[in-house]
Amino acid sequence: MFSSKSSSMVKARRYDVFISFRGEDTRRGFTSHLYKELCRKKMEAFIDDEKLGRGDEISEALLKAIEDSRGSVIVFSGDYASSRWCLDELVKIIDSKKSNPRNYFVLPVFYCVDPSDVREQRGSFSDAFAKYEENFKHDVGKIKSWRTALTDAAKLSGWDSQVTRPDSKLIDEIVKDILNKLNRGASSAYLEGLVGTERRMEQVMSLFQKEKPDFRMLGIWGMGGIGKTTLADAIFNHVSDGFESSYFIRNVRESAERGTLLELREKFLSSILEDGNLNVSAPTIASGFLKDRLSRKMVLVVCDDVSKSSQLELLFRGIDRFGPGSRVIVTTRYKQVLIQNGIDLIYGVEELDEDESLQLFCQCAFKSNHPKEYQLELSKTVLSLADGNPLAIKVFGSSLYGKSKSYQESAVKKLKQILDPDIHKLLRSSFDGLDSEEKDMFLDIAFFFKGEDQDFVKRIMDACYFSTRSGIDDLIDKSLISVSKNKIAMHDLLQQMGSDIVHSESPSEPGRRSRLCIPDDIYEVLTENTGSKTLKGMLLDMSRIPELEIKSEAFVKIRKLLFLKFYLPYGTKFKIILPQGLLSLPDELRYLCWEGYPLKTLPTRFDPRNLVELDMRFSHVEQLWEGKQVFFFLLYLILYGFFFL
Repeated sequence: MFSSKSSSMVKARRYDVFISFRGEDTRRGFTSHLYKELCRKKMEAFIDDEKLGRGDEISEALLKAIEDSRGSVIVFSGDYASSRWCLDELVKIIDSKKSNPRNYFVLPVFYCVDPSDVREQRGSFSDAFAKYEENFKHDVGKIKSWRTALTDAAKLSGWDSQVTRPDSKLIDEIVKDILNKLNRGASSAYLEGLVGTERRMEQVMSLFQKEKPDFRMLGIWGMGGIGKTTLADAIFNHVSDGFESSYFIRNVRESAERGTLLELREKFLSSILEDGNLNVSAPTIASGFLKDRLSRKMVLVVCDDVSKSSQLELLFRGIDRFGPGSRVIVTTRYKQVLIQNGIDLIYGVEELDEDESLQLFCQCAFKSNHPKEYQLELSKTVLSLADGNPLAIKVFGSSLYGKSKSYQESAVKKLKQILDPDIHKLLRSSFDGLDSEEKDMFLDIAFFFKGEDQDFVKRIMDACYFSTRSGIDDLIDKSLISVSKNKIAMHDLLQQMGSDIVHSESPSEPGRRSRLCIPDDIYEVLTENTGSKTLKGMLLDMSRIPELEIKSEAFVKIRKLLFLKFYLPYGTKFKIILPQGLLSLPDELRYLCWEGYPLKTLPTRFDPRNLVELDMRFSHVEQLWEGKQVFFFLLYLILYGFFFL
């Protein structure tokens, strides 16, 4: 049985760091420069600018600020102990550290004082306490708490201004130390619930060797769903603050297929160089100065989901190398991509071990690390088929959550009857558990909406289905899709499963399938007029077809089409011609996007009353339709590159 780990989340904090200091000593010098550098590094630092001229008692607001911080920096100066305010702050800081040792850091800075004077209350600290013991004989407990807090704080690892000089260097080192402490805390929160990721991360970091000054490239290789992106994300979150610049290039394969890899390259290099006016969209970098700038920066770059060597060549063409200490991580399913690019540091992502698999499955299926006996038996069956693949475990486990014991046993029994226990069939069993509308929504996302804005997807689906919102929530709950930065995401394995399901509807006749997005299939259907009323959607990247001549009756048989999108990647020439015009378009259309539409008007036999969105940018349209039209649902209209509401 696996060990139980806490599932409690790290408390959300308002401030990254609280600065405790004696205002009269360091406010206008060291502490102000430290605060400015923390702000420059985009950290939320709390500094009390009103300590002078107030009463002796520390305010509740200040105590709350300490509690709401992820850690504290204590600037011990000569007169620090002469302030009761500072000492009360210190007691609260040390208490916060003791009550939350894993998630609250304390960093002492000994500024022009000897650490042993603080620890043992000697020198100016002794003088301050002599006055306290004379004036506050009635409050011995408070004085003792101050002494204890000073001793405890001085025993912590910190920084000594007499050792690290000058102040500018001392501040740089302190800020780096704070960043590392904050980053470790953030990494711990990020890893919460990611079963097996921490173990894998430690293995990769042994290859990564961040402390080495040379430039290194590292490959993370493994099958789909094995956790490559999750692992790269964890490493990126853990170490990125230790680099001058960092960038995570996501979905490289998908960007290449969409023809947007050059745009991705420009974003990545502009971010690394912190230059918003940089224009490097051309496939080479002509300026030697730009190359020199890149070679001087210690950077961290992750290229996620690379499928071809040419994709890396395009992203990095003209770049000889980055600065000393830089690291580039490439994730891919294809080991040959790494070898062809001279990447010999390769980590093959391992499957989850038995304990990890069980822990992940029980978290998803039962929301518990302590399964009941019958649940343990169900787990063994599922895990023998999933073979340590995290995605497969998560998807099937989520599909069982909240179901009755009898349902769970029946579902797993059905799973046992699958002869070939590969991942696709395991994922298919989760699809089979959806109702008919959820199945349609899943397939729509697999074919048309992966990577699209969630609001756009819901807008179009609302016009097609009765329960879009609950349907999408169910798909998320069952781990069939996810939402990141308001974009709909779907794992490649699940998308491929959706493609296989639709292909099986009519293997030899594309026109009889429900959805089409493969250019050759659409080309066949439109040129040979083989479409049918079973078609619900078509998505065509026109850059991937030869010139397409469509007959006027091409859409007559496709009466039930809801979704039609013909789009042109940037720089592509228009390739669809209609020499005899267009007789009709399906009246059921909810979404019509035809970039570069070659006619001056839409067909007269097209009733657009069901449209929710019409996108005719870069088209030859002079008048959309003749006469008046009634629109019940139209929300968005895009013409000639302009957007109308």
